[in-house]
Parts: sequence; C-alpha cells; structure tokens
Amino acid sequence: MIEDDITHIRAELDKKPIFRETLAMLAEKLPKELSYHAYAHTEDVLHEALRFALTDQLSSREIELLALAATFHDLGFIKSPVLNEPIGAAAARDAMTKDGSYTDEEIALVERMILDTALVDTGQGPRQIPSTDLSRYLLDADLSNFGRDDFFDKGELQRKELGVDQDIFRRNSVSLLNSHRWLTNAARSLRQKKKEQNLVLLKSMVKSQKDSATISFDRLGFLAKLPILLNSGLDTQKVIKVALGELKGRLNAQAATIFLVDEGGETLSFWALQGPDNVRLAGRKIPSHVGIVGWVIQNQDAIIVHDAASDPRFFSQIDKEAGFLTKSMVCAPLSVREESKIGAVQVLNKNDGKFTPEDLEFVVQFSHQVALAIENAQLYEAVTKRSEQLEMADSRKNELMALLAAEFKDPVSIIGSSAALLGSGALNDGLGVEETCHSLTASVQRISKLISDFRNLALATEKNVHIDRSCCMVQQLFRHVVEDFEAVITQRRLNVSIDCPSTVGACEGDFNLLSTVLSNLVTNAIRFTPNGGNIHLKGSRFDGFVIIEVSDSGVGMTKQEMSDGLGALHAIKGGPERHVTSYDYNSRGLGLGLPACRTILHGHGTILEVKSSKGEGTSFSFSLPAA
Repeated sequence: MIEDDITHIRAELDKKPIFRETLAMLAEKLPKELSYHAYAHTEDVLHEALRFALTDQLSSREIELLALAATFHDLGFIKSPVLNEPIGAAAARDAMTKDGSYTDEEIALVERMILDTALVDTGQGPRQIPSTDLSRYLLDADLSNFGRDDFFDKGELQRKELGVDQDIFRRNSVSLLNSHRWLTNAARSLRQKKKEQNLVLLKSMVKSQKDSATISFDRLGFLAKLPILLNSGLDTQKVIKVALGELKGRLNAQAATIFLVDEGGETLSFWALQGPDNVRLAGRKIPSHVGIVGWVIQNQDAIIVHDAASDPRFFSQIDKEAGFLTKSMVCAPLSVREESKIGAVQVLNKNDGKFTPEDLEFVVQFSHQVALAIENAQLYEAVTKRSEQLEMADSRKNELMALLAAEFKDPVSIIGSSAALLGSGALNDGLGVEETCHSLTASVQRISKLISDFRNLALATEKNVHIDRSCCMVQQLFRHVVEDFEAVITQRRLNVSIDCPSTVGACEGDFNLLSTVLSNLVTNAIRFTPNGGNIHLKGSRFDGFVIIEVSDSGVGMTKQEMSDGLGALHAIKGGPERHVTSYDYNSRGLGLGLPACRTILHGHGTILEVKSSKGEGTSFSFSLPAA
C-alpha cells in the first residue's frame, strides 16, 4: 500500500520542474568517480524519506518539503565534496525562490534540513544533528541502509569512494552503528531489527579478520625512540622535520609533508617538508577545506589514496606549482583530543608498489606522537608570548595614558586661545584670522588622530570584536582609506599605488573594521618610508580567497621587531621623539595600530602576515573569503 502511495507521489513530484530538472542535473553532472554519492543514492534517500513520512502520516506539504531537501541534499557534490551541504542548501534556496510557490519560512526550513546532513564533531565522534522535526526524517533516510539488506553493498561503495582500508573502515563502521540511534518512529519500526542483525554480522567480520596491519619490528623500534627524538632540541620544527625524513625513508616514499592549521582555521601551511618540492613550497598556504588533506583534517580520518588524479578531492594546483606528480598517498590527521585539529601528515608516492594497511597504521602512530609534540610546543609558545604581552601591557599602561594626556594638552590649549582671539575681535587683518583658523584646523586633526589611537587601544586589548559582515568591494576599500591620507602623501611626496583589478571583486568582512586595519597599515607604511618612497596596496584572488597586501620601500624590520610589533601595546622604537600624531618619516607612534589589526583580523578568522628585512621595506598581508 505504501509503495503505491510512494509511486503516486513521485509521479506528481516529477511533474514539477524544480524536482524534474534537479534530478536530471544530478544524473548528468555528478562526478563519475563517486561510487556511493552517485545519482542512485539521491533516489534512494528520496524513496526512503517518502516511506518514513507516509508511515508517520506527515501532511502533504511536509512531504513535499522533505522531498525537496532529499532531492537537493547531495547537489553540492557536483562542485565540491567538502562543501556539499552549503552548496546544496544555497541551490535549493535559489530554485525555491525562482519557483515562487514557497514561503520564506518553507525555504529556510529546506535549507536547514540540507545543512543538518553535514557531520558535526561531538564528544562521541562525528554525528548528524537535526535542528528541525523534518530534519529527523531526512537524516534517517540518509542512513537508512544501516537497517537494510544492502548495508554491506552500500558500505563497500562508500569505502571505495573514501579510499579507506577495508579493516579500518569496518572497525569504524562498528563504532558508528553502535552509537547510531534512529530519530523517527517510522525508521525505528522499519529498520531497527535489521540494523541489529547487520551489527552482529559486522562485529563477527571484524573479529575474524587477521591483523593485516601489524607493524614491523623495525618500525616499532623507530616509534619507540620517536619521543626521545622529538624532545631532543628546542627547535620543534627542525626536530620534527628530521623525524619526517625518517618516516619518508622507512616508507620508501618520494615526499612527506606536515600541514598545520593556521590561527583562525581558514588556511593550511606547509610547515615541514621532505622531498623534491620542499624549498619551493615551504610556508605556502592553501585554504583549509581543499584537497585530500583538507578532507582528512575535517573528517579526522586517516586514508590511503592509490590514484590521486582520479580522486575528486585531489587539489592539483600544488603539483602544478611544484612541478611534482602526485600518484598515491597516505594521509593521517594530527590531533591530540577528539576536538583538536592541529593539521595532518601526508606521505606521497611509494617507490616500490602500493601503500599498505601497515603503512597507514605506521603513519597514524607517527602522527599521534608528532601531534603531541606540536601541541606542547604551541602551548609553551602561547603561554610565553601571553606572559610577555601582559608584562609589556602592564608596564606601558601608565606611560600611554600620560602620553595621551600630554598630547591632548597642546591642541586643546591652542583651540582655547584661538577661540578667545577670534571672539575678542582683536584680529582685524585677514592674515591673522587665516593663521588662527589654520591652527584650529591642525589642532582638530591632532585630536581626531588621538581619538583614533584611543579606538586602537580599545581594539588592541579587546578579546572578542563584533564583526558586522557584508560584501566589501576591495577597490572601494582601498580608495576610501587612501583618500584620508591625500594631504600627507602630497606633503611627503610619497608614491602611493593601488593594484586591484575589477576581477578581484568583493570580500566578506566588516567594512568599517577593515578600513581601520588598512588605515593602520598605511599609517605604519607612511611613518617608516622616506620622503619620495613607495607604498603599494594590492588586491588579488586565489582559490576562493581575496588576498590584501600593503607594502612599502621603507626602513624594514628585524625578526624581533616583527614579533614585538604584532604583540600587545608595543611601539617600534628607533625614531626621534616627535608628537605621536605626526606622520613625519621615522616618527614614533603609540604602537597600537598593528595589535589592533591583529585583533580585528582574528575576529574575521584570519591572521596578519608580515614579511620584512632591515633596510628593504615591509609587506603586510591577510586573506578573507571572496564574496
């Protein structure tokens, strides 16, 4: 009876363009490499969603909305496996809006259901968490094969798609089925009994498997000595690079890399490398969601990939830049606790055949120890840096307040005496009035700069900055900031250029706060660039990000000055004593601008990077998602 109803509903749905055209797009455009998330999976989820909805007697409108979510929930795989859910949700919103027969509340509900199919890190591992009642039906339909006869067939398709070793996949599946709970009455009544049978059979398979991932005696010996190696020096990066070379050698591989998640979580850095591309890629950054390594970090799962080129997650841009050909790889996450995402270890191209389950287990055990060493080093660095910042902030607090009070004294005094002169009528000639007005204007500008410094002081010491995100046109941002400095640029004969093609477009961020960041960076460039020098503002795009850079031909900084300048309440010294509101060459500021930039960008989920050498100028840059 229910099958007849499902057939009838599907026939009605197929008459609607929003269903018919989307299903046709999935059938035609889903990557052929997807063995599990193929078109058949969408049809399967749609069928099961209708079955559960009819069993629990949902309304016809609820059934249609649920069917829409099931239809669109894997559409994002056409573009990106990692960003499947947000892409699918956005596509559903656009299609429903264009259709015109759905309310804003219904559109938001379908969008929410699709987003709920994403895995969320919890204390018990990755889970799908429903935020609406209808989401429960979609999530049960998405995992319906747990309680069906085709469970093992579907599992094998998923294992092949992920490139995970069979033994590891089965052990992970046991854990997943043990903790899984149906969310609807329909799924419990129709699928629970078979799920229990599947779990019993799966456990027996895991129990009867031979331990094909037993690590050799030589490798076990290396792992036993690894903690001694990792604690043998104060330079953690240098020591780990040596350990990475040992790992590469024992796996007889061409290259090995350790990626670290940067502050803010938006990018990954090539932190330690062993191989032919180590010099060119050292310090190179990529968005944290791209590539197989991005998938490993997001899903916290170790994998073997035997044919990288055919894997839809593979990020080929790095091979092009390095002149390297990635054929196969082993990749394992770096994490100490369930919720920590430090980075990943990646080993490329085994010289004597394919990577084996033993190789994978060896890399996983290596990654556990390296992750602990890196986290300890990061914690020590953070505690030391924070202690120094607090000590510096405390020592400078009274100095700053006294300095600001003294700076206010002069312009306030000038404004008072000038106002008195103008009010007394003693200034009869035009020249006297003009000079007095000039003094008033200059004093007001100084006070405005001091108010800006107070704002920087608040930002530099604030932990959480409220970000009002919008689409910020980068060209407009540059022009808005440069216009504020036209007078001093002309006076100092500075050559200020903007390189921002229209193709750069917009970034996501708070326009006012980003203006403050650029204003502080330009102020820094003006103060430390000689008269007649060059200041360059550049905007560019790369892999979905907008990179903003401010560079100068000024005095440059040492490594210590770079580190101190980004800290809290630090001023770069060395220039003559002048008013802090001055833009003269080599003049001294309050040291609040760069820490304020750092705080604002941290709130945007990114970091301020600096490249500089003494006497060779300075370049500050940061990246933001393209809008």
